[in-house]
Amino acid sequence: MKHIIKIVIFFMVGCWATAFAQDGKVGFIKKLSGDVSIKRGETIVATAQGDPILKSDVLITKTDSSVGIIFTDGTTIAIGQNTECNIENYMFEPKANAYAFNLYLKKGKAIYNSGRIGKLAPDKVSLKTPNAIVGTRGTHFIIQVN
Repeated sequence: MKHIIKIVIFFMVGCWATAFAQDGKVGFIKKLSGDVSIKRGETIVATAQGDPILKSDVLITKTDSSVGIIFTDGTTIAIGQNTECNIENYMFEPKANAYAFNLYLKKGKAIYNSGRIGKLAPDKVSLKTPNAIVGTRGTHFIIQVN
């Protein structure tokens, strides 16, 4: 019975990820608090729980604000107050063996917890800051840029 449940959940996540990928979405806002916005190109977009995240979005939080993102591969990112984080590249295409997860943390704090990309292709995950590049080989970390 446990195996059947696991198979059903795996199938549901796979369908969800495929549906998201088809319309350019790479994730969604699971939880947010305070003043959080997304810069999409030259446009600033107000956000709400459940809103989609697209590749190249820049997440911006103000004082006393935070946002939690779930990506299509199951990766989660929690972004703290006064943070600016750019999703530079994201690709999750297991059938084509194509993966990428690249973030740029300009300022602030983020907590990363890897999903399937981090497990299947850890060398394809990186987080850049103004002074460093973090390559992940583990499953989670906290990073802060002053």
